[in-house]
Amino acid sequence: MDDCEHLICEIIGGDCSLASGRSRGCRPSLASRGVEPAVLDEVRALIAAIDPDRRDEGVRAAAVRLAAIVRREALDNRHLLAIARDEEPELAGLLGRLISRRAPPV
Repeated sequence: MDDCEHLICEIIGGDCSLASGRSRGCRPSLASRGVEPAVLDEVRALIAAIDPDRRDEGVRAAAVRLAAIVRREALDNRHLLAIARDEEPELAGLLGRLISRRAPPV
């Protein structure tokens, strides 16, 4: 298991696949706060293709693509999970399972 505790990173393997190289501090942003519907459609399709219990190349490829989308949106100051929570709560639950840090075992 990776140190970052993201399920998607465990599926992909290696270092954290969601790290965008930016701090989370406040900064002005001119980027749109919304996500294009086509992006949410692709995210939905990728999530459907990711079965955490299977670790074949198809699952890994979908996880790599999803991580790239999450990073791209983060670099444009759009937090995909937060936007999904506002716009599509069911999708947010599925996405959160993959990209949120899991609590370490006690």
